[in-house]
Amino acid sequence: MPYIILILCLAAATALQFLTGGFPVRFFAFPLNLIIALLWIYAMLFLWNNRRKSMFVEFMLSRGATVWAIVLFLLFGLVMGVTGIRSVAQSWPFVFAMLYFQTVLLFVLLRGWRVPTATGARLGSVRWRFVLNHLGILLAVSSAFWGAPDSETLRVRASKGVPAKEAVRMDGSVYWLPYEVELEDFSMDVYENGTPSMYEASVLIDDVPVTLRVNHPYQISFGEDLYLVGYDMYSAGDPDYCILQIVREPWKYPAVAGIVLMLMGALL
Repeated sequence: MPYIILILCLAAATALQFLTGGFPVRFFAFPLNLIIALLWIYAMLFLWNNRRKSMFVEFMLSRGATVWAIVLFLLFGLVMGVTGIRSVAQSWPFVFAMLYFQTVLLFVLLRGWRVPTATGARLGSVRWRFVLNHLGILLAVSSAFWGAPDSETLRVRASKGVPAKEAVRMDGSVYWLPYEVELEDFSMDVYENGTPSMYEASVLIDDVPVTLRVNHPYQISFGEDLYLVGYDMYSAGDPDYCILQIVREPWKYPAVAGIVLMLMGALL
């Protein structure tokens, strides 16, 4: 019966994908995503403490549920990795599969974080390797999942003498920045054949001077980094503008913490 329900849920998610055209990721931006995440954790803890013998909890702790969770996780990962279609992460089946994966992982963590005693009571010693590995995976995956609505990439053209606030999202929509950017100076080193070997831009962010180089971002605020990604290649002299990329990932720090926990578990 639980497997039938799981298949029906996947079928329903697929049907929603065809009917709506995709999961409304942006609708669940902060603080709604954080509220729902906390409600999800509370609901799972309530089921663990009060409904441990229910069909739902027993299924989530079964071997079959774990196999399904891993298979779906790997399947979507392979699809995005091989095809490069990032929009898969905004589909209803993907959202269901990732939430299902996290639910199974959370219940497995709740069950196994201590060594069982002979009487069956969960009062044994803490299994630190188990906790670090499983908690690390859960934290890394959950941060990427719940933080997706708050993550976005913007591009802005910074010109000399013209402060700009208009940025463009990857889908082509316009976003007005809460600050101004302006190109102050641009320098470039080239090889003998004229190919650029290194270039950097001095830009003003609300009149604050900042130097940008390729792959050396400037942190504007918590979880928001500014990159230099291009310049005016058709100018006869010094470029009149440069292309800046703003990457917002406020949930990246919990994800990094999860990776660190997994590394510690691997070392143990």
